[in-house]
Amino acid sequence: MIDLDRLRTDFANTPLDEADRDDALRLLLRDHREGDADLLRHLLAAETASHREGWGLSETMGLAALLLAECGREEDVWTLWEAKNASFDTMAGIDGFLLFPAGIAGTTAHVIASEDHPERGDLMTYMSEYLEYEKLTDEEIRAHIAQLRSYYEG
Repeated sequence: MIDLDRLRTDFANTPLDEADRDDALRLLLRDHREGDADLLRHLLAAETASHREGWGLSETMGLAALLLAECGREEDVWTLWEAKNASFDTMAGIDGFLLFPAGIAGTTAHVIASEDHPERGDLMTYMSEYLEYEKLTDEEIRAHIAQLRSYYEG
């Protein structure tokens, strides 16, 4: 069993296989704290690396993306975008509304301001097309996130 307190302080030096990551994320689903963003970013990066080499979209990957998006930090859009782009399956399976962790205006402003980021153009195009198609508001994004959380808690 994962020691979540230890993992929070030493995740960079703790080897985690897929089952360990799943266990950690299930614990974080129930005990998500303000300071967990770095750990969640680390877990999502590991899931992203794993999904670049495989097929499908694991529940663990979806849960990691959800929990990181819930942190509400605009800079996490890049980690979420990288996860979405890991494979054909992740592009299709990770919900686009998760790419707005700080809301539409905050996240979009961050991406626009990130002039030197190599993925800026692609992400701006995706966000623009997604919002045009979905016609989402921040309230609807929060509702989608709540529904997704309820799925994982179910």
